[in-house]
Amino acid sequence: MTWDTPPDRSWRFPFDGDPPADLPVTWAIAARAVTDDLRCRRHGRRITFAHAVWSFAVADGWISLGFETPFSADVGSYQSCLGSELETSPEQAMVWLAQNVQDELTGNEFVQWPIAGQRILDPRLVDDHAVWVDPGTNTVIAPIGELCAAAEHG
Repeated sequence: MTWDTPPDRSWRFPFDGDPPADLPVTWAIAARAVTDDLRCRRHGRRITFAHAVWSFAVADGWISLGFETPFSADVGSYQSCLGSELETSPEQAMVWLAQNVQDELTGNEFVQWPIAGQRILDPRLVDDHAVWVDPGTNTVIAPIGELCAAAEHG
């Protein structure tokens, strides 16, 4: 999908709300998991996602990912059209969405997320599971979507 391709379909929904019923289930699962993980293990300037809205658009079998925020928000809006296929597994969708949000926060918002000690965790597929991995030790820290629970118990 490119920026100049008009979307076939688009969805917007609040971070703290339920995804629309017609959003492909794969991407609804990914949005819920990443939203849950955004609540913890952030380092850097203070940000909130109050009033933030997930934004997904589909064209020609590709999906753009991002979020929109009001002007008064302490985090900016973004949209990524780089290589996420609409038809994929929930696990791959979680990894792609987590990577997109991580890249946006680290590159433009100066927030490291998620972090463990001194390292930013990598979203990866390991044995067909979407997980956060410590890149220094290649240790799985938590499944994507369960990062905050793992932080509380670890």
